[in-house]
Amino acid sequence: MTNRTWTIASFLSVAMAAVLFGAFVTTQINRPEAARAADAQAVSRPEPRATGPIGLDTFRDIARRDTPGVVNINTSKVVKRPQSSLRDFFGEDMFERFLPQAPRGTRRQTQTSLGSGFVIDQAGYVLTNRHVVDGADEISVTFPGGGKTYDAKLVGKDARTDVALLKIEPKEEVHALELGDSDQVEVGEWVMAVGNPFGLGGNSVTVGVVSYKGRDLSLGPRGTSVDMIQTDAAINPGNSGGPLINARGQVIGINTLIITGGERQSSGVGFSVPINVAKDILPQLREKGKVVRGWLGVTIEPMREDVAKTFKLEEARGALVTEVSPGSPAEKAGLVPEDVVVGADGRKIQDNGDLSRYISSRPPGSTVKLDVIRNRAEKAISVVLGTFPDQDPSDSETSEARRGRLGMSLRNLTPELAERLDLPRGTKGPMVEDVEAGEPAEKAGLVRGDVIVSVNGNPVASVEQFEAQVEAAKKDGAARLRVLNGGRYRFVVLKVS
Repeated sequence: MTNRTWTIASFLSVAMAAVLFGAFVTTQINRPEAARAADAQAVSRPEPRATGPIGLDTFRDIARRDTPGVVNINTSKVVKRPQSSLRDFFGEDMFERFLPQAPRGTRRQTQTSLGSGFVIDQAGYVLTNRHVVDGADEISVTFPGGGKTYDAKLVGKDARTDVALLKIEPKEEVHALELGDSDQVEVGEWVMAVGNPFGLGGNSVTVGVVSYKGRDLSLGPRGTSVDMIQTDAAINPGNSGGPLINARGQVIGINTLIITGGERQSSGVGFSVPINVAKDILPQLREKGKVVRGWLGVTIEPMREDVAKTFKLEEARGALVTEVSPGSPAEKAGLVPEDVVVGADGRKIQDNGDLSRYISSRPPGSTVKLDVIRNRAEKAISVVLGTFPDQDPSDSETSEARRGRLGMSLRNLTPELAERLDLPRGTKGPMVEDVEAGEPAEKAGLVRGDVIVSVNGNPVASVEQFEAQVEAAKKDGAARLRVLNGGRYRFVVLKVS
Protein backbone atom coordinates (compact mmCIF):
# COMPACT_ATOMS: atom_id res chain seq x y z
CA MET A 1 0.00 0.00 0.00
CA THR A 2 1.40 3.43 -0.97
CA ASN A 3 1.97 6.30 1.45
CA ARG A 4 -0.90 8.16 -0.21
CA THR A 5 -3.23 5.21 0.38
CA TRP A 6 -2.19 4.97 4.08
CA THR A 7 -2.78 8.69 4.51
CA ILE A 8 -6.31 8.50 3.08
CA ALA A 9 -7.14 5.41 5.16
CA SER A 10 -5.84 7.08 8.34
CA PHE A 11 -7.90 10.20 7.65
CA LEU A 12 -11.08 8.18 7.06
CA SER A 13 -10.50 6.22 10.28
CA VAL A 14 -10.10 9.36 12.34
CA ALA A 15 -13.19 10.93 10.72
CA MET A 16 -15.29 7.83 11.38
CA ALA A 17 -14.19 7.74 15.02
CA ALA A 18 -15.10 11.41 15.43
CA VAL A 19 -18.56 10.83 13.94
CA LEU A 20 -19.21 7.85 16.22
CA PHE A 21 -18.03 9.76 19.29
CA GLY A 22 -20.22 12.74 18.35
CA ALA A 23 -23.25 10.49 17.89
CA PHE A 24 -22.62 8.90 21.29
CA VAL A 25 -22.33 12.29 23.01
CA THR A 26 -25.44 13.60 21.24
CA THR A 27 -27.42 10.53 22.29
CA GLN A 28 -26.43 11.06 25.92
CA ILE A 29 -27.41 14.74 25.77
CA ASN A 30 -30.80 14.06 24.20
CA ARG A 31 -31.62 11.08 26.45
CA PRO A 32 -30.66 11.91 30.05
CA GLU A 33 -33.05 9.39 31.66
CA ALA A 34 -30.40 6.96 32.89
CA ALA A 35 -28.24 9.68 34.40
CA ARG A 36 -31.22 11.35 36.05
CA ALA A 37 -32.51 8.08 37.43
CA ALA A 38 -29.12 7.30 38.92
CA ASP A 39 -28.92 10.78 40.41
CA ALA A 40 -32.42 10.44 41.86
CA GLN A 41 -31.47 7.21 43.59
CA ALA A 42 -28.27 8.63 44.99
CA VAL A 43 -29.45 12.11 46.01
CA SER A 44 -33.07 13.35 46.16
CA ARG A 45 -33.12 16.76 44.55
CA PRO A 46 -35.54 18.68 42.33
CA GLU A 47 -34.82 18.63 38.62
CA PRO A 48 -34.47 21.86 36.64
CA ARG A 49 -37.69 23.34 35.28
CA ALA A 50 -38.42 22.87 31.60
CA THR A 51 -37.87 26.03 29.59
CA GLY A 52 -37.70 24.69 26.04
CA PRO A 53 -40.27 23.07 23.73
CA ILE A 54 -42.61 20.46 25.15
CA GLY A 55 -41.28 16.95 24.62
CA LEU A 56 -42.25 13.40 25.46
CA ASP A 57 -40.56 13.70 28.84
CA THR A 58 -41.89 17.12 29.87
CA PHE A 59 -44.78 16.00 32.06
CA ARG A 60 -42.89 12.99 33.31
CA ASP A 61 -40.22 15.30 34.65
CA ILE A 62 -42.78 17.67 36.17
CA ALA A 63 -44.60 14.78 37.86
CA ARG A 64 -41.34 13.40 39.22
CA ARG A 65 -40.39 16.79 40.65
CA ASP A 66 -43.68 18.28 41.87
CA THR A 67 -45.99 15.46 43.00
CA PRO A 68 -44.14 15.28 46.36
CA GLY A 69 -45.62 18.73 47.09
CA VAL A 70 -49.23 17.67 46.35
CA VAL A 71 -50.97 16.35 49.45
CA ASN A 72 -54.08 14.38 50.35
CA ILE A 73 -56.45 16.21 52.68
CA ASN A 74 -58.65 14.24 55.07
CA THR A 75 -61.40 15.90 57.08
CA SER A 76 -63.91 14.74 59.66
CA LYS A 77 -66.84 16.33 61.41
CA VAL A 78 -69.51 15.13 63.81
CA VAL A 79 -73.06 15.39 62.49
CA LYS A 80 -76.43 14.39 63.87
CA ARG A 81 -78.44 11.80 61.98
CA PRO A 82 -81.93 10.40 62.58
CA GLN A 83 -81.64 7.33 64.78
CA SER A 84 -83.52 5.08 62.37
CA SER A 85 -85.98 5.29 59.53
CA LEU A 86 -87.58 1.95 60.56
CA ARG A 87 -89.93 3.88 62.83
CA ASP A 88 -91.73 5.00 59.67
CA PHE A 89 -92.66 1.39 58.97
CA PHE A 90 -93.19 -0.12 62.45
CA GLY A 91 -94.60 2.82 64.40
CA GLU A 92 -93.36 5.24 67.04
CA ASP A 93 -93.11 2.56 69.78
CA MET A 94 -91.01 0.13 67.74
CA PHE A 95 -87.90 0.64 69.89
CA GLU A 96 -89.86 -0.04 73.09
CA ARG A 97 -91.27 -3.23 71.59
CA PHE A 98 -88.15 -4.60 69.93
CA LEU A 99 -85.12 -2.74 71.39
CA PRO A 100 -86.13 -1.35 74.80
CA GLN A 101 -82.59 -0.12 75.62
CA ALA A 102 -81.94 1.58 72.29
CA PRO A 103 -81.58 5.38 72.32
CA ARG A 104 -84.20 7.51 70.60
CA GLY A 105 -84.10 10.72 68.63
CA THR A 106 -80.85 11.51 66.85
CA ARG A 107 -77.40 10.00 67.03
CA ARG A 108 -74.01 11.58 66.49
CA GLN A 109 -72.03 10.31 63.52
CA THR A 110 -68.58 11.10 62.21
CA GLN A 111 -68.59 12.18 58.58
CA THR A 112 -65.34 12.08 56.61
CA SER A 113 -64.30 13.48 53.25
CA LEU A 114 -61.23 13.59 51.05
CA GLY A 115 -59.61 16.17 48.83
CA SER A 116 -56.28 17.46 47.61
CA GLY A 117 -54.01 20.43 48.20
CA PHE A 118 -50.48 21.62 47.55
CA VAL A 119 -47.63 23.17 49.53
CA ILE A 120 -46.77 26.76 48.62
CA ASP A 121 -43.80 27.47 50.92
CA GLN A 122 -41.35 25.90 53.33
CA ALA A 123 -43.25 27.27 56.34
CA GLY A 124 -45.94 24.64 55.71
CA TYR A 125 -48.76 26.65 54.15
CA VAL A 126 -51.07 24.58 51.94
CA LEU A 127 -53.62 25.82 49.40
CA THR A 128 -56.86 23.95 48.73
CA ASN A 129 -60.56 24.55 48.07
CA ARG A 130 -62.79 25.93 50.79
CA HIS A 131 -65.42 23.27 50.14
CA VAL A 132 -62.84 20.55 50.89
CA VAL A 133 -62.40 21.69 54.50
CA ASP A 134 -65.51 23.74 55.24
CA GLY A 135 -67.23 22.75 58.48
CA ALA A 136 -64.57 20.20 59.40
CA ASP A 137 -63.79 19.52 63.05
CA GLU A 138 -60.45 17.92 62.20
CA ILE A 139 -58.17 18.32 59.18
CA SER A 140 -55.09 16.26 58.36
CA VAL A 141 -52.60 16.45 55.51
CA THR A 142 -50.81 13.37 54.17
CA PHE A 143 -47.78 13.50 51.89
CA PRO A 144 -47.59 10.95 49.02
CA GLY A 145 -45.44 7.86 48.79
CA GLY A 146 -45.94 6.74 52.36
CA GLY A 147 -45.12 10.22 53.61
CA LYS A 148 -46.00 11.65 56.97
CA THR A 149 -49.41 12.83 58.11
CA TYR A 150 -49.78 16.17 59.89
CA ASP A 151 -52.64 17.81 61.70
CA ALA A 152 -53.59 20.96 59.80
CA LYS A 153 -54.97 24.25 61.04
CA LEU A 154 -57.45 26.21 58.94
CA VAL A 155 -55.83 29.64 58.62
CA GLY A 156 -58.41 31.28 56.38
CA LYS A 157 -61.06 30.67 53.75
CA ASP A 158 -63.06 32.61 51.21
CA ALA A 159 -66.50 31.60 49.97
CA ARG A 160 -66.45 33.84 46.92
CA THR A 161 -63.40 32.18 45.36
CA ASP A 162 -63.68 28.78 47.11
CA VAL A 163 -60.07 29.09 48.30
CA ALA A 164 -58.77 27.94 51.70
CA LEU A 165 -55.35 28.22 53.34
CA LEU A 166 -54.08 25.55 55.75
CA LYS A 167 -50.98 25.43 57.96
CA ILE A 168 -48.98 22.42 59.06
CA GLU A 169 -45.81 22.21 61.16
CA PRO A 170 -43.47 20.02 59.09
CA LYS A 171 -40.57 18.37 60.84
CA GLU A 172 -38.55 18.06 57.66
CA GLU A 173 -38.06 19.98 54.44
CA VAL A 174 -41.13 19.96 52.21
CA HIS A 175 -41.39 20.52 48.48
CA ALA A 176 -43.18 23.78 47.63
CA LEU A 177 -44.71 24.25 44.20
CA GLU A 178 -43.97 27.36 42.20
CA LEU A 179 -46.95 29.65 41.59
CA GLY A 180 -47.18 30.90 38.01
CA ASP A 181 -49.07 33.71 36.29
CA SER A 182 -52.56 32.61 35.25
CA ASP A 183 -53.09 35.82 33.29
CA GLN A 184 -50.58 34.51 30.75
CA VAL A 185 -52.43 31.23 30.18
CA GLU A 186 -53.59 30.65 26.60
CA VAL A 187 -56.29 28.41 25.18
CA GLY A 188 -54.73 25.25 23.75
CA GLU A 189 -51.81 25.31 26.20
CA TRP A 190 -50.84 21.93 27.67
CA VAL A 191 -51.55 21.47 31.39
CA MET A 192 -51.38 18.72 34.00
CA ALA A 193 -53.79 18.10 36.90
CA VAL A 194 -52.54 16.36 40.05
CA GLY A 195 -54.65 15.05 42.91
CA ASN A 196 -56.26 12.15 44.74
CA PRO A 197 -59.35 11.06 42.74
CA PHE A 198 -62.01 9.05 44.57
CA GLY A 199 -59.72 8.79 47.60
CA LEU A 200 -57.66 6.04 45.96
CA GLY A 201 -54.52 7.23 47.75
CA GLY A 202 -51.35 8.68 46.31
CA ASN A 203 -51.32 11.20 43.50
CA SER A 204 -52.75 10.66 40.04
CA VAL A 205 -51.61 12.71 37.07
CA THR A 206 -53.80 13.63 34.10
CA VAL A 207 -52.82 15.73 31.10
CA GLY A 208 -54.91 17.91 28.78
CA VAL A 209 -55.14 21.42 27.44
CA VAL A 210 -56.71 24.70 28.48
CA SER A 211 -60.10 24.47 26.77
CA TYR A 212 -61.38 27.93 27.64
CA LYS A 213 -60.15 30.93 29.58
CA GLY A 214 -62.42 33.23 31.57
CA ARG A 215 -65.44 30.95 32.05
CA ASP A 216 -67.66 33.08 34.30
CA LEU A 217 -68.90 30.81 37.11
CA SER A 218 -70.37 31.49 40.54
CA LEU A 219 -68.64 29.64 43.38
CA GLY A 220 -70.09 31.43 46.39
CA PRO A 221 -72.60 34.21 47.02
CA ARG A 222 -75.10 35.01 44.33
CA GLY A 223 -74.08 37.93 42.17
CA THR A 224 -70.38 37.10 42.42
CA SER A 225 -68.30 35.05 40.03
CA VAL A 226 -64.80 33.93 39.13
CA ASP A 227 -63.34 33.77 35.61
CA MET A 228 -62.35 30.10 35.70
CA ILE A 229 -59.86 28.16 33.62
CA GLN A 230 -61.59 25.31 31.77
CA THR A 231 -59.58 22.20 30.98
CA ASP A 232 -60.11 18.71 29.57
CA ALA A 233 -57.45 17.24 31.87
CA ALA A 234 -59.49 14.69 33.85
CA ILE A 235 -60.69 16.05 37.20
CA ASN A 236 -62.73 13.77 39.45
CA PRO A 237 -64.16 13.84 43.00
CA GLY A 238 -61.15 13.96 45.32
CA ASN A 239 -59.13 16.13 42.91
CA SER A 240 -60.64 19.28 44.41
CA GLY A 241 -57.94 21.55 45.76
CA GLY A 242 -55.13 20.02 43.72
CA PRO A 243 -52.94 22.04 41.34
CA LEU A 244 -53.30 22.62 37.62
CA ILE A 245 -49.72 22.89 36.35
CA ASN A 246 -48.42 24.29 33.07
CA ALA A 247 -45.62 22.84 30.94
CA ARG A 248 -43.07 24.96 32.83
CA GLY A 249 -43.96 23.27 36.10
CA GLN A 250 -45.82 26.28 37.52
CA VAL A 251 -49.21 26.17 39.24
CA ILE A 252 -51.72 28.17 37.22
CA GLY A 253 -54.93 27.04 38.90
CA ILE A 254 -56.65 25.20 41.75
CA ASN A 255 -58.81 22.33 40.47
CA THR A 256 -62.29 23.03 41.80
CA LEU A 257 -65.27 21.53 39.98
CA ILE A 258 -66.51 19.54 37.02
CA ILE A 259 -69.61 19.49 34.87
CA THR A 260 -70.86 15.99 34.07
CA GLY A 261 -73.77 14.34 32.35
CA GLY A 262 -75.13 13.11 35.66
CA GLU A 263 -72.31 10.73 36.56
CA ARG A 264 -69.81 11.50 39.34
CA GLN A 265 -66.87 11.34 36.98
CA SER A 266 -64.95 13.46 34.52
CA SER A 267 -66.53 14.29 31.21
CA GLY A 268 -63.66 16.48 30.03
CA VAL A 269 -65.19 19.70 31.36
CA GLY A 270 -63.27 20.70 34.48
CA PHE A 271 -62.64 24.09 36.02
CA SER A 272 -59.83 25.61 38.05
CA VAL A 273 -59.65 28.81 40.06
CA PRO A 274 -56.88 30.92 38.44
CA ILE A 275 -53.87 31.03 40.73
CA ASN A 276 -53.69 34.83 40.44
CA VAL A 277 -57.09 34.99 42.14
CA ALA A 278 -55.66 33.01 45.05
CA LYS A 279 -52.45 35.06 45.14
CA ASP A 280 -54.45 38.28 45.40
CA ILE A 281 -56.23 37.15 48.58
CA LEU A 282 -53.38 35.20 50.23
CA PRO A 283 -52.17 38.15 52.35
CA GLN A 284 -55.64 38.65 53.85
CA LEU A 285 -56.12 34.92 54.44
CA ARG A 286 -52.82 34.77 56.32
CA GLU A 287 -53.44 37.88 58.40
CA LYS A 288 -57.22 38.01 58.91
CA GLY A 289 -58.47 34.52 58.10
CA LYS A 290 -60.97 35.96 55.65
CA VAL A 291 -61.18 38.41 52.78
CA VAL A 292 -62.68 41.86 53.30
CA ARG A 293 -63.95 43.39 50.06
CA GLY A 294 -65.54 46.60 48.96
CA TRP A 295 -69.32 46.61 48.43
CA LEU A 296 -71.38 48.72 46.07
CA GLY A 297 -74.84 47.28 46.70
CA VAL A 298 -76.27 46.83 43.21
CA THR A 299 -77.57 43.98 41.10
CA ILE A 300 -76.06 44.20 37.63
CA GLU A 301 -76.11 42.35 34.33
CA PRO A 302 -74.08 42.61 31.12
CA MET A 303 -75.22 45.00 28.41
CA ARG A 304 -76.62 42.98 25.50
CA GLU A 305 -76.85 44.26 21.95
CA ASP A 306 -80.64 44.24 21.87
CA VAL A 307 -80.82 46.13 25.17
CA ALA A 308 -78.12 48.57 24.04
CA LYS A 309 -80.27 49.51 21.04
CA THR A 310 -83.15 50.48 23.32
CA PHE A 311 -80.77 52.76 25.23
CA LYS A 312 -79.54 54.10 21.86
CA LEU A 313 -75.97 53.20 22.78
CA GLU A 314 -73.31 52.92 20.08
CA GLU A 315 -71.87 49.69 21.53
CA ALA A 316 -73.01 46.92 23.86
CA ARG A 317 -70.62 47.70 26.69
CA GLY A 318 -70.96 48.30 30.41
CA ALA A 319 -72.77 46.96 33.47
CA LEU A 320 -76.51 47.57 33.53
CA VAL A 321 -77.93 48.27 37.01
CA THR A 322 -81.13 46.27 37.53
CA GLU A 323 -81.59 46.92 41.25
CA VAL A 324 -80.11 49.10 44.00
CA SER A 325 -80.14 47.72 47.54
CA PRO A 326 -81.86 49.98 50.11
CA GLY A 327 -79.37 51.75 52.35
CA SER A 328 -76.44 50.60 50.24
CA PRO A 329 -73.47 52.78 49.20
CA ALA A 330 -74.91 52.82 45.68
CA GLU A 331 -78.23 54.23 46.86
CA LYS A 332 -76.53 56.85 49.02
CA ALA A 333 -74.43 57.93 46.04
CA GLY A 334 -77.49 58.28 43.80
CA LEU A 335 -77.24 55.24 41.52
CA VAL A 336 -80.61 54.09 40.18
CA PRO A 337 -81.91 51.15 38.12
CA GLU A 338 -81.22 51.46 34.37
CA ASP A 339 -77.96 53.30 34.97
CA VAL A 340 -75.21 51.90 32.74
CA VAL A 341 -71.78 51.88 34.38
CA VAL A 342 -69.14 52.19 31.64
CA GLY A 343 -66.11 53.21 33.71
CA ALA A 344 -64.61 53.04 37.18
CA ASP A 345 -61.67 55.22 38.26
CA GLY A 346 -60.76 55.78 34.63
CA ARG A 347 -60.92 52.07 33.71
CA LYS A 348 -63.27 50.89 31.00
CA ILE A 349 -65.99 48.53 32.20
CA GLN A 350 -66.86 45.96 29.55
CA ASP A 351 -69.52 44.02 31.46
CA ASN A 352 -70.91 43.22 34.91
CA GLY A 353 -67.97 40.92 35.68
CA ASP A 354 -65.51 43.76 35.12
CA LEU A 355 -67.34 46.03 37.56
CA SER A 356 -67.84 43.31 40.17
CA ARG A 357 -64.17 42.34 40.15
CA TYR A 358 -62.94 45.92 40.35
CA ILE A 359 -65.23 46.85 43.24
CA SER A 360 -64.27 43.72 45.18
CA SER A 361 -60.59 44.58 44.71
CA ARG A 362 -61.03 47.92 46.49
CA PRO A 363 -61.01 48.13 50.30
CA PRO A 364 -64.12 49.24 52.22
CA GLY A 365 -64.18 52.99 52.82
CA SER A 366 -62.42 53.81 49.57
CA THR A 367 -64.01 56.18 47.07
CA VAL A 368 -64.64 54.98 43.53
CA LYS A 369 -65.56 57.34 40.71
CA LEU A 370 -68.06 55.72 38.36
CA ASP A 371 -68.74 56.84 34.79
CA VAL A 372 -72.46 56.32 34.22
CA ILE A 373 -74.77 56.73 31.24
CA ARG A 374 -78.25 57.86 32.29
CA ASN A 375 -80.88 59.01 29.81
CA ARG A 376 -78.22 59.03 27.04
CA ALA A 377 -76.10 61.52 29.02
CA GLU A 378 -72.80 60.79 30.75
CA LYS A 379 -72.65 61.36 34.49
CA ALA A 380 -69.87 60.99 37.08
CA ILE A 381 -70.87 59.51 40.44
CA SER A 382 -68.52 59.04 43.40
CA VAL A 383 -69.31 56.15 45.74
CA VAL A 384 -67.80 55.43 49.16
CA LEU A 385 -67.70 51.63 49.27
CA GLY A 386 -69.08 49.62 52.15
CA THR A 387 -67.99 46.17 53.33
CA PHE A 388 -69.14 43.19 51.29
CA PRO A 389 -71.63 41.25 53.45
CA ASP A 390 -70.25 38.06 54.97
CA GLN A 391 -71.81 35.22 53.03
CA ASP A 392 -70.22 32.33 54.91
CA PRO A 393 -72.29 31.40 57.96
CA SER A 394 -69.68 28.95 59.21
CA ASP A 395 -67.38 31.92 59.85
CA SER A 396 -69.72 33.16 62.55
CA GLU A 397 -68.78 32.06 66.05
CA THR A 398 -72.10 33.30 67.40
CA SER A 399 -73.89 31.08 64.89
CA GLU A 400 -72.26 28.01 66.39
CA ALA A 401 -73.04 29.23 69.91
CA ARG A 402 -76.71 29.65 69.00
CA ARG A 403 -76.76 26.15 67.56
CA GLY A 404 -75.69 24.80 70.93
CA ARG A 405 -78.17 26.82 73.04
CA LEU A 406 -81.28 26.96 70.89
CA GLY A 407 -80.68 24.21 68.36
CA MET A 408 -80.47 26.38 65.28
CA SER A 409 -77.98 28.36 63.24
CA LEU A 410 -78.74 31.81 61.87
CA ARG A 411 -77.29 34.14 59.30
CA ASN A 412 -77.89 37.78 58.48
CA LEU A 413 -80.28 38.35 55.61
CA THR A 414 -78.52 40.30 52.85
CA PRO A 415 -80.28 41.98 49.92
CA GLU A 416 -78.81 39.35 47.60
CA LEU A 417 -80.11 36.50 49.77
CA ALA A 418 -83.53 38.16 50.10
CA GLU A 419 -83.72 38.38 46.31
CA ARG A 420 -82.79 34.73 45.96
CA LEU A 421 -85.57 33.77 48.42
CA ASP A 422 -88.03 36.03 46.59
CA LEU A 423 -88.79 38.00 49.76
CA PRO A 424 -90.55 41.38 49.77
CA ARG A 425 -88.21 44.28 49.17
CA GLY A 426 -86.89 45.75 52.39
CA THR A 427 -87.31 42.52 54.41
CA LYS A 428 -84.86 42.44 57.31
CA GLY A 429 -84.02 39.92 59.98
CA PRO A 430 -81.87 36.85 60.67
CA MET A 431 -82.64 33.77 58.61
CA VAL A 432 -82.80 30.25 60.04
CA GLU A 433 -80.27 28.17 58.17
CA ASP A 434 -80.43 24.89 60.07
CA VAL A 435 -82.53 23.34 62.86
CA GLU A 436 -81.49 20.43 65.08
CA ALA A 437 -83.93 17.68 65.94
CA GLY A 438 -85.32 17.73 69.48
CA GLU A 439 -83.97 21.19 70.34
CA PRO A 440 -85.97 24.33 71.33
CA ALA A 441 -86.01 25.75 67.79
CA GLU A 442 -87.58 22.61 66.33
CA LYS A 443 -90.07 22.33 69.20
CA ALA A 444 -91.13 25.92 68.53
CA GLY A 445 -91.87 25.03 64.91
CA LEU A 446 -88.99 26.94 63.30
CA VAL A 447 -87.80 25.53 59.99
CA ARG A 448 -85.00 26.24 57.58
CA GLY A 449 -85.65 29.40 55.57
CA ASP A 450 -87.68 31.18 58.27
CA VAL A 451 -86.83 34.88 58.56
CA ILE A 452 -87.30 36.22 62.08
CA VAL A 453 -88.58 39.79 61.79
CA SER A 454 -89.44 40.54 65.43
CA VAL A 455 -89.02 39.24 68.97
CA ASN A 456 -91.77 40.12 71.46
CA GLY A 457 -92.93 42.86 69.12
CA ASN A 458 -89.47 44.39 68.73
CA PRO A 459 -88.13 44.43 65.14
CA VAL A 460 -84.80 42.63 64.65
CA ALA A 461 -82.73 43.40 61.57
CA SER A 462 -79.68 41.27 62.37
CA VAL A 463 -78.41 38.27 64.28
CA GLU A 464 -76.96 40.57 66.92
CA GLN A 465 -80.30 42.29 67.53
CA PHE A 466 -81.99 38.91 67.77
CA GLU A 467 -79.44 37.79 70.37
CA ALA A 468 -80.06 40.92 72.44
CA GLN A 469 -83.84 40.44 72.40
CA VAL A 470 -83.55 36.75 73.31
CA GLU A 471 -81.26 37.65 76.20
CA ALA A 472 -83.84 40.15 77.46
CA ALA A 473 -86.60 37.52 77.21
CA LYS A 474 -84.77 34.99 79.37
CA LYS A 475 -86.45 36.29 82.53
CA ASP A 476 -89.81 35.18 81.11
CA GLY A 477 -88.46 31.86 79.84
CA ALA A 478 -89.91 32.28 76.36
CA ALA A 479 -89.93 34.68 73.42
CA ARG A 480 -92.63 35.37 70.83
CA LEU A 481 -91.17 35.39 67.33
CA ARG A 482 -92.84 36.79 64.22
CA VAL A 483 -91.57 34.78 61.29
CA LEU A 484 -91.79 35.13 57.50
CA ASN A 485 -91.59 32.17 55.16
CA GLY A 486 -93.06 31.56 51.72
CA GLY A 487 -94.70 34.98 51.67
CA ARG A 488 -96.69 34.33 54.86
CA TYR A 489 -96.15 35.53 58.41
CA ARG A 490 -96.75 33.43 61.52
CA PHE A 491 -95.96 33.51 65.23
CA VAL A 492 -93.99 30.91 67.18
CA VAL A 493 -92.97 30.72 70.84
CA LEU A 494 -89.34 29.86 71.51
CA LYS A 495 -88.25 28.63 74.95
CA VAL A 496 -85.10 30.53 75.92
CA SER A 497 -84.54 29.66 79.57
